[in-house]
Amino acid sequence: MKFYQSIRFRIVAGILLFGTLLIILNSGITFFVLGSSMSRMIKNLMETEMDTFLYKYEMDRATPLPHSKYIQMFKQIDEVPEQFKDQIKDLKPGAHNVFPSKTRHPIHVGVVQLPDTPTPYYMIFHGRQFFQENSSLHPKDILWISLALLLIPGIIIGYLTSRIVYAPVVKLMGQIKGLNPENIPRQFYKKHPTNEIGMLTRTIEETMNRINEFIQREKQFTRDASHELRTPLTIVKGAVEIMELQPEIQDNPLLEKPIQRISRSVQNMETTIETFLWLAREENEPGENCRVAPVIEKVVKDYKYLLENKDITLGIDMRHNKSVCAREEILYIAVTNLVRNAIHFTAGGTITIVLEEAFIEIRDTGQGIENHQLDSVTQLHTKGKDSTGFGLGLSIVARLCNRFGWDLDLDSQPGKGTRVRILWQDT
Repeated sequence: MKFYQSIRFRIVAGILLFGTLLIILNSGITFFVLGSSMSRMIKNLMETEMDTFLYKYEMDRATPLPHSKYIQMFKQIDEVPEQFKDQIKDLKPGAHNVFPSKTRHPIHVGVVQLPDTPTPYYMIFHGRQFFQENSSLHPKDILWISLALLLIPGIIIGYLTSRIVYAPVVKLMGQIKGLNPENIPRQFYKKHPTNEIGMLTRTIEETMNRINEFIQREKQFTRDASHELRTPLTIVKGAVEIMELQPEIQDNPLLEKPIQRISRSVQNMETTIETFLWLAREENEPGENCRVAPVIEKVVKDYKYLLENKDITLGIDMRHNKSVCAREEILYIAVTNLVRNAIHFTAGGTITIVLEEAFIEIRDTGQGIENHQLDSVTQLHTKGKDSTGFGLGLSIVARLCNRFGWDLDLDSQPGKGTRVRILWQDT
């Protein structure tokens, strides 16, 4: 499982996200309140400056204009800097905060109408310069520093919180790993508190009990089916062996071939039943090694009769004396299904079996597989249009490959043929 998908990561991320939103919200409210307060303070300051100038002017008409580092006064609109003219030319006497746009800083302007002059004087407070020189940090810097300071304690708090929150789950996981599905303690869930963990434990216990009941039914069915199928097959096999020894059969070609086909079918059925039972078992048997070449030769020999009355050339190209970790009967079933499919769906042409160190390949020049069936042909009961079987052949091969870790590679072109490969794992 990737770390970003874990519950712990989500807890830490949630705490950091919540803290970030709180800081941004708090900073926004703080900056808004401070900005409003500063605007009122500057407006009051300018009103004081304007009143002081008017008082001095009435006392002495030669009093100098107020001028400081942050305040300038202009006698007429033409003396005002160009970037301010359009915003302040129509203002009435008094102190004003003019906002040129949402992104620019406000302009703090005082309009003074003297009693003996036709045009007003304009007092401008350089607020941006004032804040830049008197503020140690820009608001954006304060925000980034706050977020950076949140990161380290947020991660630590989130990690510790996740450990506390996740601890009951970890404990439950350890207890579940130690459970035997076939022997679950009675009322296992009552050993846990009646909270979310207890509810989860009860759900798991009920699910495991249902699974255990299903497994027991399947095992019983497997045992019964194995017994019921093997018994008649043993009887048929014994009867066929007795019949094969009779002189009447040996001297009559019309009876010899059907008896041989019955014998082969019984043998194939026994092997198939063993394969299904083996696939149904959960545990793996001790590994056995077998040579692939003898299995191929046996398959070709056993199914050579299917080539009768067909214009098919069957070729074998053994390029490597490969050995795989599997029972000979299991490998026989896999190769049998592939070869049998190739013969069945090839009316005339060639079938080639190639054995390499990395794979075994069966290719034919038959009718091929339709493109829309290529992805589903290994599923149960998927058959070709001319198939007379049950659609289990490639499904069995796929299940065997999955069990042994082999790869099944299938390529086909309608009307041109099919190529099937079993790619071995490193053995």
